[in-house]
Amino acid sequence: MRILIWLVLVVAESLSGQALRYTLLPSGAVAPGARLDGTIVHDPVGQQIFLFGGQESGAKNDLWVYSLDRREWRELRPSGTVPAARWGHTLVFDAARRRLLLFGGQASDFFNDLWAFEIDRGSWTRLGSSEEGPSRRYGHSAIYEPGRDRLIVSHGFTNSGRFDDTWAFEFGTGRWRDISPASNRPVRRCLHHAVYDGVRGEMLLYGGCASGFGPCPLGDLWSFDLAAGRWSERVAAPAPSPRQHYGRSFDKVRSRMLLFGGSGRGSLNDTWEFDPVSRRWSVAQVEGPAPSARSRHESAYGDGVTYFFGGFKAEGQTNELWALGPAAATGVRAVVNAFDGSAGAVVPGSLVSIYGAGLGGEVRWNGLASTLLFASPEQINAQVPLELTGQTAAQLTVGNFAAIPVAVAATRLGLYPGAWNQDGRRNTADTPAAAGEIVVLFATGHGQVAGATATVGGVAAEVLYADGAPGTFGVMQINLRIPTGTAAGSAVPVRVTVNGSEAAGSIAVYRQSLQATTPR
Repeated sequence: MRILIWLVLVVAESLSGQALRYTLLPSGAVAPGARLDGTIVHDPVGQQIFLFGGQESGAKNDLWVYSLDRREWRELRPSGTVPAARWGHTLVFDAARRRLLLFGGQASDFFNDLWAFEIDRGSWTRLGSSEEGPSRRYGHSAIYEPGRDRLIVSHGFTNSGRFDDTWAFEFGTGRWRDISPASNRPVRRCLHHAVYDGVRGEMLLYGGCASGFGPCPLGDLWSFDLAAGRWSERVAAPAPSPRQHYGRSFDKVRSRMLLFGGSGRGSLNDTWEFDPVSRRWSVAQVEGPAPSARSRHESAYGDGVTYFFGGFKAEGQTNELWALGPAAATGVRAVVNAFDGSAGAVVPGSLVSIYGAGLGGEVRWNGLASTLLFASPEQINAQVPLELTGQTAAQLTVGNFAAIPVAVAATRLGLYPGAWNQDGRRNTADTPAAAGEIVVLFATGHGQVAGATATVGGVAAEVLYADGAPGTFGVMQINLRIPTGTAAGSAVPVRVTVNGSEAAGSIAVYRQSLQATTPR
């Protein structure tokens, strides 16, 4: 594992010196109104940006999606109950279940409700209980931690004061849990953000406003160890000037936290990056002009690119959507697991998606040609050659572009974001399975299969089949039986482990529990 992490960091280091460039994306004929605090997330499967709510002249609860392929906005009109209008909320992406997670915010009052928008289903669902979780708040920070399948919420503000607590909503139990350490917490604050560093298992929280308890704005950076539940301050010089209402992301390809703009000594438009390995800040290498100074913009990250939306600039509120990515006009931007969109080491025989611009020609790994499943100038889906088995690194070339180093691992499992019932229908909240029945999942990155185990709702599940999916290549099929007595739910967590590599997903289960049945 240490060797694998080192290789991932080597790849990130090779890319970290690459200059970045801001690009203003076209909005199309129809677009959301100019607004403040309109939260966005990136959906890697659909290659699109989701936007919810924010503040125009008043609070909004509209939902929009921006196609990165077509370069246009489209308003969605979800069925059923929708969250109340608000701003100052958080919106994060649950990749395992391909859904948006919305928490808190304010309008005429403050909120502490948790909602999920199921992309495939096109509707919102209220999760958990507001009575047992964090108090009502806005201007807080939130991340999704896939390894422990939980949403982390920290700090924030209401008219009763600022907070320094940290909470986790655990999807396996559907319950909130206070994980605040007893001491050494970052000062009470709001109007800040946090990012998730999956390689080091930490949440990085920066800046904000601690009026009444400390400086406003703040310029401190803290790390929350997600395994130990412990805060540590990261002190470094030079560092960005203190600020609040800024944009941020964690660039998984370059292994850097990125920071853009905000409100400090006036409105800002500088770009900084923090290296969690050296624990140093530096001014980001940006070619060409940056967006004008602004604050109360929101950000999302996907496939090597950070997106910034909306906010307030000198001319007033805006609905601009900017992309910050590698300055090169063409070339490879990211290599990810084709099923769950996660970056990291590739596995011989697995399916990967290669993102970039101007892509074309052969795809080769140490000179070995890939089988291509899909190819466009922005994306190529390919199979990693089986001949890389036993190797720990490869040189990837796409067409005539320069080779880039990629880590290779024996197994790094990624589940397809969907499951099928034993009668062949897609498993959804409208067509769930019953406890005792069989569901079928698919994965890639399994390597040389040596058995699989699984849990449903935290309970061990019987695995009836775990091997190559018939009629495919690079795909593993897992048939498992839902344990009798599994609690009902539209997103019951599923975990599959192959060769020590674990991947998470979810299935929908009937309200009633049935005894085990013979598959139809």
